[in-house]
Amino acid sequence: MTASFDIDRISGVIFDCDGTLIDSMDAWNRAEAYLISHGQGPLSPEDMEAVRALPILQAAQIFHRYGIGKDPDDVLTLLDEALLGFYRNEACLLPGARELVGTLTTAGVPCVVVSSSPMRYLHAGLSRNDLFDTFVKVISTDEVGISKQESRIYHLAADVMSSDLETTWGVDDALYAIRAMRDAGLHTVGIYSCDETAESFDALAAASDICIRSLDELLQVHTS
Repeated sequence: MTASFDIDRISGVIFDCDGTLIDSMDAWNRAEAYLISHGQGPLSPEDMEAVRALPILQAAQIFHRYGIGKDPDDVLTLLDEALLGFYRNEACLLPGARELVGTLTTAGVPCVVVSSSPMRYLHAGLSRNDLFDTFVKVISTDEVGISKQESRIYHLAADVMSSDLETTWGVDDALYAIRAMRDAGLHTVGIYSCDETAESFDALAAASDICIRSLDELLQVHTS
């Protein structure tokens, strides 16, 4: 740990959604397997990492290159078949998510979501859990056309909150996102969910200011 998550010194927090706020990684793994079953074989590790970071239409274009769907729009239809019902009817918050976001907003710290998921999923999942309107803004890479691998999406999020970069924190379960946040000048919290997004707990910890396994841990240990 190289920085302390002290609410009194934080001017804004950028949250990922899937695997950070919402317990949806198993649903996404099932959806990816569903897509691959409609194609010509598994994606390369490089392409799999890319589809998890890119705006959803660009991800659909990669899936289509593997023979999935008649065209990228058909890939999006297949994804909706696999995921939209989950976000509307099943998606639950991960432990500590509601409490941490509530503590921050009560303290006057603005919060933003930055996610690669399309807005229809984000709105459905966060609204189902009465959290959507808590955020200053929910940003989908699909709508802004910027990947989570790019620093500028985090600059955009900080600007939305009128938050100085040096006092802005980012919370994400994906190693590539933590690295991009760090490159953008943010402090970072890596929340480990699985090796598929983090490579390993140790790899995520090495890239993050703070690394945890649950938002409960961050709330209990690193707030004042």
